[in-house]
Amino acid sequence: MVQTRMRRLLAQIAIATGVMAGVGDAQSLLDQVNFKGASVGGFRLNGISLYSGYSTSVLPVGLGQTVPSGAQELGGSASYGVSASFGWQHHRQRTDFSLLYSLSYAGIARYSDLNALSHSLSMTASRQLAPKWTFTLAGTAQDATLAEFLYQPSALSVLSQLPSTFDDLAAAFSIGQFSNAQMASMFTGASMQESPARGLLLGNRVLSYSANAGLNYARSSRLSFHFASFSAGGQNRRGGQGGIPQEKFVLPRSIGMSAGMGLSYALSPRTQVGLSVDENRVVNRYQNVYTTNGTASVGRRMGMRWFLGVHGGGSFTQAIQGTYGTPVPRQVIGGGSLGFRTYAQTFVASYDRTSSDTSGFAVGTNTTAMGSWNWRRPGSRWTIFASAGQHQMKGTGFANISGWEASGGISGRLNTHTTLTAQYVYFNSRGNYLGNLNNMIAHSVRLSLGWSPQTAATAAGR
Repeated sequence: MVQTRMRRLLAQIAIATGVMAGVGDAQSLLDQVNFKGASVGGFRLNGISLYSGYSTSVLPVGLGQTVPSGAQELGGSASYGVSASFGWQHHRQRTDFSLLYSLSYAGIARYSDLNALSHSLSMTASRQLAPKWTFTLAGTAQDATLAEFLYQPSALSVLSQLPSTFDDLAAAFSIGQFSNAQMASMFTGASMQESPARGLLLGNRVLSYSANAGLNYARSSRLSFHFASFSAGGQNRRGGQGGIPQEKFVLPRSIGMSAGMGLSYALSPRTQVGLSVDENRVVNRYQNVYTTNGTASVGRRMGMRWFLGVHGGGSFTQAIQGTYGTPVPRQVIGGGSLGFRTYAQTFVASYDRTSSDTSGFAVGTNTTAMGSWNWRRPGSRWTIFASAGQHQMKGTGFANISGWEASGGISGRLNTHTTLTAQYVYFNSRGNYLGNLNNMIAHSVRLSLGWSPQTAATAAGR
């Protein structure tokens, strides 16, 4: 078996904070599932989608922003848009590569000056350098509005709906091994939905990017060593939309970096243990901080239908600069993951407590909890799906932020190439930035009609 995931270290860097490395993108759930689930290689148009909906908030105002005169009077509005995605895949015996680009245009019926174009790009690659050595690389980039961010699928949603066996789903959480290299490539780089608190941090339009590289050495079928590096960043893309003046943002530019190593050992075909250590750095206007993390983990497939993983350890923080205060120097970190799959349903969840946010936003106490559920009977045209996520950031010395999001919907095949999806999203972020209180709430609904040259799949796609 080819084990291309970077086991416990990548799990700490990415999985536990949202399950796979990446900064999130504007690609829809259906686009990602259809693209990653395809077995054929080459370039193709992945799909085109038309959508319309309504949101109670068309101009989110974030922490530290100066509220323009009359902004509170904008209220809600109907919205509309179109999106398209293009992909290229290359699968060979020792090499797997995929590239997915999406663009979308979103319009606001009552406020045309807020209309905007969004772009996103994601890439994953893996190469077996030698019988025991495997190299992986993944990256994402996005230039999008907060309105598009609301409908980005979480990594858990994508993972739970990919066509895979239960063992491959568990392997995505560093429990066991993937069945083959192509299946590992399918799960690698599943784009993570960003923190629900992001809008308060970076405002309405954001440029974000991330990349991670890893090297895995399989000493034997049971023991492997891994080395990895990760970086991510983001900044506000200011613009005078609708005559709105320039705004002040908590983090106009931020970057986070991480590097480390670890090992993974299979006590049995069902049980995996691991150790990892990594060094992180976060740089932004208010912080220049190093953190050192050490964790131990254990994961087990409890039966033919469900798995459980836990990890824990400690973190040491060294502040080089702290404009308004410094985070606590030592704290306990840890978390866990749970997955369950039956004939018609899949449920996955994760929780993580870390000292540093991998997107480079802040060092403090960061907690993230996420869950995703979907239902689809094999052979059925219809899929029901739901997900929820919560992120809290505190003890940074300059800001306490909390945000959560819940969404649900139904998707179905109208014919072999066309799908119809209805979705609802609730978004709530609040925080205290240097004594400035803020709360952002949005209810949004969207109806999408999608077309694909290939045979259309429901969101679950199994």
